[in-house]
Amino acid sequence: MSNKVKWGVIGCGGIAARRTIPELKKLAANAELVSVMDTNAARAREVAAQFGVPHACATEAELLAQDVQAVYIASPPNAHCRQTVQAARAGKHILCEKPIAVSVAEVDQMEAACAQAGVKFMLAWCMRQNVYHQQARELVQSGALGRMVMGRAQLTCWYPPIPGAWRQDIALSHGGALLDMGTHCLDLLEWIFGSPIIEVTGFTDLLIHAYATPIEDTATILVRFRNGAHGIIDNYFNIPDAAAQNALELFGTKGSIIARGTIGQEPTGQMFSILQAQETGYDAAQTRDSQPNRREYKLEGRGIYGQMITLFSDCILQDRPPPASLADGRHSVKVVNAIYQAARERRVVEVAA
Repeated sequence: MSNKVKWGVIGCGGIAARRTIPELKKLAANAELVSVMDTNAARAREVAAQFGVPHACATEAELLAQDVQAVYIASPPNAHCRQTVQAARAGKHILCEKPIAVSVAEVDQMEAACAQAGVKFMLAWCMRQNVYHQQARELVQSGALGRMVMGRAQLTCWYPPIPGAWRQDIALSHGGALLDMGTHCLDLLEWIFGSPIIEVTGFTDLLIHAYATPIEDTATILVRFRNGAHGIIDNYFNIPDAAAQNALELFGTKGSIIARGTIGQEPTGQMFSILQAQETGYDAAQTRDSQPNRREYKLEGRGIYGQMITLFSDCILQDRPPPASLADGRHSVKVVNAIYQAARERRVVEVAA
């Protein structure tokens, strides 16, 4: 077998052209991009010309007929199931953008197709590739923070009404800020904690923007993890980009980790921890002198989308299971469905097993 996986991209506008394709070309030494497809044929040709891709087309069938071993699916969520099944039946390994699908039934179809074809599937949880998030997870999993008490993950952007934007068409997106950005945050906290979310509640609203269809621009969510820790996930389409913190905050019985600007498309950010060797006695004066225990982390980030392509290519070349599976995707759909139900019914909802 070659030491490079030959890739095709389905849906080469948006995140694919902005991040994944350029990072594949620049950073993924074990990957080769040989074809791009978009229903807008002119866009496919433009992207191919821009990045030196030898083939461009406007249908999945034509791309899947090319000499490709893996496909990156970056289309709207309502197409993920159909395109995954089609790619699996063509014998291609699949890296699929989130949200994985619009229902558990669709995930079941995707899983059956991949199992029958014997192809690998990985969900594009790119936030796991940020070097600060990996450091945070290592600290949490090592017990450095003691027993985990609470985690917060925030991802926001300014996203006003845009004619033709598929994320603002509920028939294509099936949700707003929660589904588009919250899925990253929910997975990130579960991955860092090593514990699934089992209960949810919260609010979703269309507070600021006059979208053409009813998607939420505001989502503030509370969750409980199986390990007992609590979580806050806040996602907004209505906060100016310059004002957003895109914060990750982790608190345990032995300290905390605070990061800013790490949750997003850039592989950068700032992070510090305040850790102490053991729980201390009660301080009636409530002194807050954290400086002796404060540690700043200065880590060199690499493109998280290029790392994701590299990771999945390695899984193919080395024939090992990808770390973000269809089971993870099914769980994500169940968590999001429970959150939307909780918001509608104004109550706490258990995540389906």
